[in-house]
Amino acid sequence: MEQIKVIKHTDADTRCLENVVNYPIGKDQILKTGFGVDPYNTKNAVMAFTRTAEFFENENKSKVFHYVISFTNETAPTAESAMELAKKILKPITDNHLAVVGVHSKERDGGSYHVHAAVSPTNFRNGSMLYCDNRTNYALAQSVANVTGQPSKLSVRYDVMGEKEAKEWSCGKIFIPMSEIEG
Repeated sequence: MEQIKVIKHTDADTRCLENVVNYPIGKDQILKTGFGVDPYNTKNAVMAFTRTAEFFENENKSKVFHYVISFTNETAPTAESAMELAKKILKPITDNHLAVVGVHSKERDGGSYHVHAAVSPTNFRNGSMLYCDNRTNYALAQSVANVTGQPSKLSVRYDVMGEKEAKEWSCGKIFIPMSEIEG
């Protein structure tokens, strides 16, 4: 079963933003890409996230969302297939939000490849905000199911600055590909 984990960094500071943006593209990735940002330079990517938020006066709101999508070996047998699936899954977000995406090769959730994506919550076209709410997260989990053709699970982790332990919530719902429901 495919998995998506949403990590919300509540009250993130600049250092947290740097760390989250660097994780998908800084090291250990096999492939990486950027949407509206340079995936080969973490400092430039962070600057783009920051300047976009400042331009729309969102600098005091959520700075970054971190998505982790894990694929089974049947769904993504190669790093290239994992990247292509991730691009399709994240397209509704990356059409309007800056992002960096990296494929990592490490056994996780029953598969060899998983993807980390750091996404700016500020829409670079109109300044509206992306939220870590059920509407957004359920749509992402449904996108994982639809794009992969496999059921998917969703979990959300809330990292709060100053707290040692993050709170994690696992959704009890299994997201089924729409073609299976419609057929």
